[in-house]
Amino acid sequence: MSLSVIDGAVLILIVLSYLGALTQKDLIKCVVLTGLGGLGLAYVFTSLLAPDVALTEAILGGAVLPAFFAFTVMRTQRFDEIEE
Repeated sequence: MSLSVIDGAVLILIVLSYLGALTQKDLIKCVVLTGLGGLGLAYVFTSLLAPDVALTEAILGGAVLPAFFAFTVMRTQRFDEIEE
């Protein structure tokens, strides 16, 4: 099994997006970075010839879960807003 340059770059971007999500203080940025990681994983599954898993990951990991997380974050109050 040989990795192409694009596959290696996508794998690096996936790791960087998840590490970025861990280090962000803004929760919306975390949601966006997590969604980008999910779309990257969908590409990896496509390159591994698993289109069913790739489609599921693209729908759930790249769209549905980030949308639910963003909706939840938007509905909550921040601590700095409560203290004012």
